[in-house]
Amino acid sequence: MRVKTLAVLAAILATSGCVSLLPEAMVPSALVSLPADRAKAPTAPLLADVAVFPPESSRAFAGADIAVRDDQELIYLGDVRWSDTGPQLLQGAVVNALSQAQGPGRAVLGQLGAEVDYDVRWRIVDLSAGRETAPVRVEVQVSIMDAETRRPIAQKSISADGTPADRAPRARAAALAIAAQQVADQVAAFVTETVTARPDRRN
Repeated sequence: MRVKTLAVLAAILATSGCVSLLPEAMVPSALVSLPADRAKAPTAPLLADVAVFPPESSRAFAGADIAVRDDQELIYLGDVRWSDTGPQLLQGAVVNALSQAQGPGRAVLGQLGAEVDYDVRWRIVDLSAGRETAPVRVEVQVSIMDAETRRPIAQKSISADGTPADRAPRARAAALAIAAQQVADQVAAFVTETVTARPDRRN
C-alpha cells in the first residue's frame, strides 16, 4: 500500500507543471561590463608577445556579484551584477588595452596557451563599492614573468578610486566599472613600459 501511495504522489508531481521546490533566480535590472571601446591605448609600444592570465582573487570578488564594503563585512550590491565574473572582465580589459598599443607585440588570453615572451600574472586585492555614496576602490598586484624561465621580472601594485554620482546601485556599479577600467589601462601601460623585444622564437 505504501509503495502504491508513493507512486501516486510521484505521478502527481511529474504532471504538475507549477510545482517547484527551488527558489526563483533573481534577475538583475542591469549588467555592468567593461566595453572594449573604453580601453585606453598605452603610450609606449608593445615590443613583445604577452599572455594575460585571469587575476586571482578571493571568493568575494570571483563571481558576478558586486561586492560592497560594510565596516568589517562584505555584502553584495542589490539588483546590479557584472556581465561576467570580475576577474574575466578585468582580464579582457587589459587585453583590449594592449591590443590598441603600437609596436610588433601582441596580447592574448593566457588560457589559449599561445607561445609568448612574457606572462602577466596578477591578483585582485580589492574590487568593491562602498556604502551609500562612499568611494569605490579597485586594487591589484601585478607580476610580469619571463614565459620561458617563469621568473618574475617586475612587480607593481596598481589602484584606482572613484565616487558614485548618487547612492543608487547603478551609479555605484558604474563608478566601480570606471575605476576597474582605469586599473586595467594602468596594468597595460605597466606591461608596455616593462617588456622588451625578444628574438622571434618561431624562427
